[in-house]
Amino acid sequence: FSFEVMPPLWGRWWFKALALVFIVACIIMIIKLRTGKIIKEKKVLEAKVAERTKELAKKNKDITGSIRYAKRIQDAVLPVKERISEILSDSFIFIKPKDIVSGDFYWYTETKDKVVVSAIDCTGHGVPGAFMSLIGNELLNDIVKEKGILNPADILREMHLGVLTALKKDEQESDTVDGMDMAVCIFPKSGLKDGNVELEFAGAGRPVIVISKGN
Repeated sequence: FSFEVMPPLWGRWWFKALALVFIVACIIMIIKLRTGKIIKEKKVLEAKVAERTKELAKKNKDITGSIRYAKRIQDAVLPVKERISEILSDSFIFIKPKDIVSGDFYWYTETKDKVVVSAIDCTGHGVPGAFMSLIGNELLNDIVKEKGILNPADILREMHLGVLTALKKDEQESDTVDGMDMAVCIFPKSGLKDGNVELEFAGAGRPVIVISKGN
């Protein structure tokens, strides 16, 4: 007799092929499900990021707008350059704020026979420095214009006391660096045209550079 023993169902080639196809299909389905979940989470995250970015952009626009308006106020406080040029024909002013508004500023005034100029570097940049510059400007107006003090060293002393009072600080405090470096120059109006003037100067952390005949 000739006979053939048939293998069990799971041992037949077509069953193995179907099983392989089924396993591959399951793997692909699992990958697609996980990928779809990741893509969905990614879209949700991107939507949140876009929303936060929009909020930050609006806040940044509002803050920048406020700072630019503060610059207009600061520029309005500064002395008029044209008037300075009328009296000091060879003068120039260079001021370039680091962050729109500046902690550096210049100050100028005239009396009947004298000219007072000052360059001031306040602690900090940007908005904190700008606040300090407004304090410094008001102090100088009070010291020179109201009190009539026209000695550079006395002006610096009064500024020192004025800053301490304005910031409500005691001179004994050593853990603070809020303040200003400044240079004050005073000279008579007479002799300006021929350059024959006697310069009075006092500086706090700022020197004066005198250039005469190329030296």
